[in-house]
Amino acid sequence: MKKFILQVILMFILLAGILVSVNYFVDASEVITPRSYGTMAKLALAGNIVTAPENYNERLYQIHVINEMNDIPETIVIGCSRGMFLGREITGFENLYNNCVSGGCIEDYYAILGMYYKKFSKLPARVIVEASPWIFYENIPEARWKEQYIYKTSAQEFYYKINNRDLVDNLTNENPYFSVSYFQYNLSKIREKGLKAFVRNNEARISTNPAEAADYPDGSIRYKAEVENQSENRLSIVKAQKGAVTYQNADKMTAINRKKINDFENLLNFLLNNDVEIIIYMQPFSVTQCYYIYDKGTNLIFAGVEKYLHEFGEKHKLKVIGGYDSRKYNISDEYFIDFMHLDKAGTKIIWDFDNKLYFMYNAPSGN
Repeated sequence: MKKFILQVILMFILLAGILVSVNYFVDASEVITPRSYGTMAKLALAGNIVTAPENYNERLYQIHVINEMNDIPETIVIGCSRGMFLGREITGFENLYNNCVSGGCIEDYYAILGMYYKKFSKLPARVIVEASPWIFYENIPEARWKEQYIYKTSAQEFYYKINNRDLVDNLTNENPYFSVSYFQYNLSKIREKGLKAFVRNNEARISTNPAEAADYPDGSIRYKAEVENQSENRLSIVKAQKGAVTYQNADKMTAINRKKINDFENLLNFLLNNDVEIIIYMQPFSVTQCYYIYDKGTNLIFAGVEKYLHEFGEKHKLKVIGGYDSRKYNISDEYFIDFMHLDKAGTKIIWDFDNKLYFMYNAPSGN
């Protein structure tokens, strides 16, 4: 019996060793031993278009970007990937940096703004807040904001400063060394690349190919040409989406959570009290997806979130650009990359449409 138990223990140690070794030495997303982010940040802030390392950690990159900045940008953009096209070209704001991250949630808002505040002892003059409906979901599963100590600590410290209470963290986040899901991901990279998966040759570099994915000097992005440009293949992907939006478990969202509202409003009120101009941006869903969201009632709460954001904007005299229903803007599925991401041309249409409306209704009356 003792021999059997010893064999089991040794087998467990062996398997644990394999798991940790693969996660450490492959580390396909560079969450354990990042090396290329500082180089990428320096290249971008020097005015270059840069290619990102494969599967790079966007939140870790934000730490390096803000750390490398000499001056705080006049305008920043915070939010998720649905706001990543909002750069100088679309917004018209020259001194801008886009700090959006994939899956951005309210905790990401606090983390990014907290890092700026800690480094510069002040806030940007203008903050564009991309607001997707699921950020107000009580059980949003997004946990990537907790992966990096500096990033998470920034969110916690800024949250406490504004709300005078601790940021309650009910989400579990796996240690990347012992993460089974990360192990499976790294194994997939070994199957895909063989021994090359263990070689780190994905350093950031200046982009010379306009067809490759890249980050612009203002933090906005460029997709690969086959994704960036309209095509029948891209359109077929958009139109293939059926049923409810399930991203971030949004199909389970039936109400706007009061605590999420408080965290959102307290943050924006803090910005307003510090003379920061706020622009709220909502990106539409594809026309096909809107049929399910609104006509079929698969995500009815989205309309409630949009109504709330417009009311909040009106109450505080904020500029609110966009909405979740693309049919309001008379744009087609051809302008979408997938069911929830507009392409750059579509984003420009939304921004210009509502920006002009805002100035039309808020223009000072003549004498």
